[in-house]
Amino acid sequence: MKRNPIIQAILSLAVLAISVCGVSRAVACGGFFCELVTIDQAGEQIVFRKDGDTVTAMVLIQYVGDAEQFSWVVPVPGIPELSVGSDAVFASLESSTRPQFVLETNGQRCPSDDDLFFGGASADNAADDGGNEGVDVLERLAVGPFDVEIIASDDAMALSTWLTSNGYDLTERGDELIEPYVNEGMNFVALKLQQNQGVGDIEPLIMKYQSENATVPIRLTAVAAQDDMGVLVWLLGQSRAVPLNYLHVTPNYTRLNWYSGTFNAYSSYQGLITAAMDEAGGQGFATDYAGSDFDPDNSLPAVSTYTDELVFLSEINDDAEFVADLSNTFVFPQDKVQAILGRELPLPEGEDGFIYSVPELLNESYTEEELADARARIIVEINNTIVKPLEEALAVFAGMPYMTRMYTTLSADEMTLDPSFSFNPDLDDQPMTRRASMNVDCNFGATTWTLTLGEGTGRDGELVINGSGDPPGFSAPTIDQESMWRSERVDTSGPPEVETLRTFGVARVIGAGGGEPDETGCGVGLFGCGSGAAGTLIVTVFGLGFLKRRR
Repeated sequence: MKRNPIIQAILSLAVLAISVCGVSRAVACGGFFCELVTIDQAGEQIVFRKDGDTVTAMVLIQYVGDAEQFSWVVPVPGIPELSVGSDAVFASLESSTRPQFVLETNGQRCPSDDDLFFGGASADNAADDGGNEGVDVLERLAVGPFDVEIIASDDAMALSTWLTSNGYDLTERGDELIEPYVNEGMNFVALKLQQNQGVGDIEPLIMKYQSENATVPIRLTAVAAQDDMGVLVWLLGQSRAVPLNYLHVTPNYTRLNWYSGTFNAYSSYQGLITAAMDEAGGQGFATDYAGSDFDPDNSLPAVSTYTDELVFLSEINDDAEFVADLSNTFVFPQDKVQAILGRELPLPEGEDGFIYSVPELLNESYTEEELADARARIIVEINNTIVKPLEEALAVFAGMPYMTRMYTTLSADEMTLDPSFSFNPDLDDQPMTRRASMNVDCNFGATTWTLTLGEGTGRDGELVINGSGDPPGFSAPTIDQESMWRSERVDTSGPPEVETLRTFGVARVIGAGGGEPDETGCGVGLFGCGSGAAGTLIVTVFGLGFLKRRR
């Protein structure tokens, strides 16, 4: 199975490009303490599953830095069962449950107007507190790529001293932030990477424990949080999930940038949520989606994608060709593949990872026996570190009929209360798609237009904007209204208790869309709300379509 050398070079360059892009992730750890200089917590993504009084939490861990400096601590009730999941699940989950924004445009502007665009784990249970005064080490485990210690103490200062002396950087606020969890009798899961593991081996941590409600220990996140840090939570259960001790907030969709496509509208939505949460007092969640039509089998990665690739690779007779094909594949995560190759087939002194992608260089650098032995170990490690974690991650979703996705942004000074979630079977679904309609007309040589909100906004059929002149193209018009429409308290049954319900008049917009920034900076420029830290702009999308191998 010889490869064209030109194709080989192109594939190698593509792998290098993706590897470089992968390093550009925000410096963040997804946990609550990280031993890394000037670390910023850029966002949290957590999946919760509730089975009776058992909670399963799968937490995305994002980290850029030296493997030796990685450390991560999270408080939990009791002693949890631990395993690892798969990053690939989070990427697919986010994109497949992201709110969509659809603007239907009807009518035509006057022909005299200028042209504008508009439209549309194995465990060693070694309880050992020797030498750890005031701190009990309840368990030590090896879980995936992590060395784990589950610790407990009734003395916050002793626990802080233990963490610091064992390489967990608490920063200046660490002592203060740990104390409430110690007082509540919580245990702590402390992670480090095993000695032979690299940053590319980090996977989400899955924790199963007994608890009445799913809770995000956000108070500890304040130790390294960026301003307006995004918190994205998926909750799996029998009915719609609700925040118990945070407000449930619905934004004012009049201020959304509906006018330049759903991607830009989502960026606008993120900024709109930030502004709405600030108006609500800083502690609230919006429901992005709540329904029973999410299908994990069609929306999340399939284990067969990995196992089929392993079958294909196993059919390659030449060991050097096997390593090169594995190095050049886009099926397995490249950072994990390169880490596995580095462990099982260490590079000769002075060489770099490029030789893994070229059979001729592999044959020059290693003996036949070395390549054959490495091949067997590589297949075992791929199964253990890529295939099985995906199976564990998908099991979190199995058999759960209902999903809720909730989103908020929080700054460090707002992280004074851990958000807790439960379920309310009396609430309706929240559609993933929000709709609005823009009607454009030409009367007596003058263009007029209106915006009416639709399904998913909570204000279906409400006329919210009367405009004259050209309708918005890419920019959203400046709207002098608040960003929050409704806030309410929700419990485990019955309807919500409304705290704030605003009534807005029909906004009047004169002239082309756009305008000067208002006090929140929303509704201005290409992306409207969302041009700040919470907004996201992808300048270039490099799509790797569908590669077919000739077998």
